[in-house]
Amino acid sequence: MNEAGKILNEPTGTISANQFDAVETTRLSDGWYRFARFVWAFLAVIALGVLVSSLPGYVLKINRSLPGHGALPEPSLGYAYLQGINAIVSLASSLLSLYLSLVLFRRKFENPAVMAVSIYLLLYGVVMTGPLENWGFYWLGKYEFAITAQTLLMATPTAAMLVLFPNGRFVPLWSRWILIASLPWSLFAILVPLLPYRHDQITNLVVMTSLWISLLGLGVYSQVHRYRRVSTIEERRQTKWVLYGFALWLAYILLSTYPYLYITSLPPGASQPWWSPVSELTWWLSLNILPVTLTIAITRARLWNIDVVINRTLVYAALTLATMVLYLFVVGALGRLLGVGESSLITFLTAGLIAILFQPLRERLQAWVNRVMYGHRDDPYAVLTSLGQRLENSARLDTILPAMVETIALTLKLPYVAISLTTEEQEAFAAVYGRPPAYPPEEYPLLNQGETIGTLILARRSENEPFNQGEKRLLAALARQVGVAANNVRLTIDLQRSRQRIVTAREEERRRLRRDLHDGLGPQLASQTLTLNAIERLIDRDPDAARRLIQDLKSQSQDAITTIRGLIYDLRPPALDELGLVGALQEGSASHHGTLRVKIEAPEPLPSLPAAVEAAAYHITQEAIVNTIRHAQASRCVVHLEIVEGGLSIQIEDDGHGMPRETQSGVGLQSMHERVSELNGRIQFDAPAGGGTRLRVWLPLPGEER
Repeated sequence: MNEAGKILNEPTGTISANQFDAVETTRLSDGWYRFARFVWAFLAVIALGVLVSSLPGYVLKINRSLPGHGALPEPSLGYAYLQGINAIVSLASSLLSLYLSLVLFRRKFENPAVMAVSIYLLLYGVVMTGPLENWGFYWLGKYEFAITAQTLLMATPTAAMLVLFPNGRFVPLWSRWILIASLPWSLFAILVPLLPYRHDQITNLVVMTSLWISLLGLGVYSQVHRYRRVSTIEERRQTKWVLYGFALWLAYILLSTYPYLYITSLPPGASQPWWSPVSELTWWLSLNILPVTLTIAITRARLWNIDVVINRTLVYAALTLATMVLYLFVVGALGRLLGVGESSLITFLTAGLIAILFQPLRERLQAWVNRVMYGHRDDPYAVLTSLGQRLENSARLDTILPAMVETIALTLKLPYVAISLTTEEQEAFAAVYGRPPAYPPEEYPLLNQGETIGTLILARRSENEPFNQGEKRLLAALARQVGVAANNVRLTIDLQRSRQRIVTAREEERRRLRRDLHDGLGPQLASQTLTLNAIERLIDRDPDAARRLIQDLKSQSQDAITTIRGLIYDLRPPALDELGLVGALQEGSASHHGTLRVKIEAPEPLPSLPAAVEAAAYHITQEAIVNTIRHAQASRCVVHLEIVEGGLSIQIEDDGHGMPRETQSGVGLQSMHERVSELNGRIQFDAPAGGGTRLRVWLPLPGEER
């Protein structure tokens, strides 16, 4: 198959929407379902018991500090107020996690992923959000009990949640080692707090915290890998929420590590810093991130546009970090330069500088984040430049359109881009990049001189994220560029197919001539030779028999002449050379008298026409008249010839019942289209106001402009 055929018949990367969007919906068997519900109910009773019995610990904590956190500063109403807020926020976080676990339990608990998340949130709402910590502080007088329980009950399940969500498979396969590594980490993390206090204990805490953050980071990377390589559309929505939640929580853990290590490393009797309750408050608040994002991923992944949330989070997080770094750098640099350290004047000048730079910095960060998430949608010149460069590097015909869809998809961060072309009244994919979405894609027509030659198909980045006005203008401009290239490809394809048809028709004509000469004229001439031999033998002894053979020989010669004339007529009707196009048409239409009245209208005299144009016009007209007799049930047909726009115009109109709307091209219509295409002409069928069918054909004359 040639390159043109490969383009339209073998579009690489095409995957049906049903195949791609079929989300695996496994269900627990009845036995496992009942067992899971029993386990959930058992853990729920324990969780509620711990929550209620931890209330005295919250009251005690408001008036005292936790062991290992250093002594209280001077008692004050403000400190007690902050501790009261911490207690309320901790209890609210616990109740929220337990409530979300109940929501999942009541809705889709038969799904293994939902069951796992529901049980995880049940444990999370008691172990991580404070009740178990205050329970151990009040009833056991040991703060280390909560650390041990958190490590035993939450470390490995959290790692499993990262590497197995949402379909329960290890993707990639090496991610199973994250789960395996969490087991020895849990063992060492339990032993460290139980060791007697030493000066190097802080080093152990730093090492264990760093290892845990590394495991979480690898788990987040496994989710990214799953998202990019194997996830379906629905799983990608869920993964975005999970990644967002874990990444946000991991970022907070990194930021809060130093304050936590500082507080826990205070020697016995040392006073707590004033910001200790504030640091604790932010910790309780951060614990709500994971339950909320996990629940949204399971139940409402399509409801909110997570891409907008991620976009704004990245922008303002980067802006906050840049502002802090700028403040510290400017204050420190000016203080050292002026030798005055930190002063009110330097602080004031720095605040003014940050206020001036805030908006430009925000715009630059927004542009950077948009480029990461949405590609070059805000820079149309970059998209068009990339498209032009790819076209320059695409030397082969079968790489032009695939290069265009790939460039559009990569520069605009689109999941699916395709080009379909209309060839021979059929729509076929010429190039496909990505996987078709479950939601309807956007379509932009590909035009060439007002004619629709195909469609540019693009999928939005997500179902609930439509293209903005700027993107629509850019995509419309890209459709115009793609239309030009697609038209060139289509013309090349049509040219190659036309050449193939010409070669095929020539070989078929040669085969027909060979068959007619071999099966018809050849035997006739051979039999004449035998007849002449017989006449030679009989001419002296039986003249009457010789005369009869001579009569047969004359008849055979006449048949041979008729056969030769038929062959010549099939190659080119002699009437065209003898009578001209108009005379040949009149002669040919005379044979239809009695069934159809045919009228030939042409200017006098009709200019001399090239042989190819005459032959094409003759055969097209004859085929149209034959089709009228066979299918139109017409009584009158008018053929009008004239020279228009440097070419021969042929208009054939009848008074029949017209062409049906659903018409399949037969051999005759295909033959007319091929003859017109060979001469680069135009052909059109329509219905006149009075009924019937009208055929318009225009054939260019050599040396004339269309």
